[in-house]
Amino acid sequence: MTRKKKIWLSVGTVVVAIAVGGAVWLVLTRSDDGGVSPDESRATIEVARGDILQMLPVYGEVVPKQEYTFSFDADRVNVISVSVGQRVEPDQVLVELDGTQQELSLLQAERSLNDARAEGVPAIIREKELSYEMARKKLDEATLRAPFAGVITQINRPTTSTGNWSLTLIDTSELFIEAEVDQLDAPHVSVGQMARAMVEPLPDLNLRVEIVEVGGMAVSRGNSTVVVVVGRLPETDESVLVGYSAEMTITISEALDVLRVPIPCLQQTPRGWMVTKIVDTEQVIQQVSVGATSGMYAEITDGLIEGDIVLLNSAAGGALQRAQGQWGNFQGSQGMPGGFPGGGH
Repeated sequence: MTRKKKIWLSVGTVVVAIAVGGAVWLVLTRSDDGGVSPDESRATIEVARGDILQMLPVYGEVVPKQEYTFSFDADRVNVISVSVGQRVEPDQVLVELDGTQQELSLLQAERSLNDARAEGVPAIIREKELSYEMARKKLDEATLRAPFAGVITQINRPTTSTGNWSLTLIDTSELFIEAEVDQLDAPHVSVGQMARAMVEPLPDLNLRVEIVEVGGMAVSRGNSTVVVVVGRLPETDESVLVGYSAEMTITISEALDVLRVPIPCLQQTPRGWMVTKIVDTEQVIQQVSVGATSGMYAEITDGLIEGDIVLLNSAAGGALQRAQGQWGNFQGSQGMPGGFPGGGH
């Protein structure tokens, strides 16, 4: 696959959650007169199942499946048969160059070959056959033909009297998004991962993307070190043009149909992760085990069941402070947890 490389600033991992599956809803404690209490610390949530996805947004541009640029001598141009934006088929004539000298060389090579055959010396015959094939190839090259179906994107005139013309052809039968990922995020990206893409000039499009290439080396870009990744658009859309800027959001990990709570429900303590659970209108501190996380949700692997009610803002619960006082200055070997296990960056 041949593509034109572009330079894009890398971005760090941004972890988000996409809420799918399971009913997650907030229950606000009501005041005596039936209105919603303004005390947000009393907001609760029902523990439910859903998906936790870690996403990596990267920025790049749309590139073609392949690209080919012809360069030819301005003094030899007879006819340019195509124009910018024109679609062409394989082997279609693009440019006809003056082939007078090449035709003369072919005739001379043909005469030499006939003379060698008349003499009957095998080594000389083979030599003249090769010379003839080379001369014929050079004459064929006087007619420039499309190596594949595609679109003419550029025809550039020479800038000086001794300069060359150039003509660029791209293959749009498949389109890709090429982006650069910061070296710290690159280990989380692999071939086969899925992504969604938004093309900047076409914000209403939400395109499916499959990662098909992850660069084999890191390169320096200014103050950053990045790895090039390529995503393929399975469906082509004529409105998507090569060169458009695009944002590609890669799903780097997923935990599907798991028990989860919003991150604000959790409180970090010396004994681990806690939530404030509502049991018969009472606030009860419940220790939980945390699995996969995102910027919005945490998977609960132990300590809660589906349908449990917990405070949305656990840190504001008075029972938590009282429980922490009972635990005292715990100095176990675990120390303070250093962040969510298995979670975001």
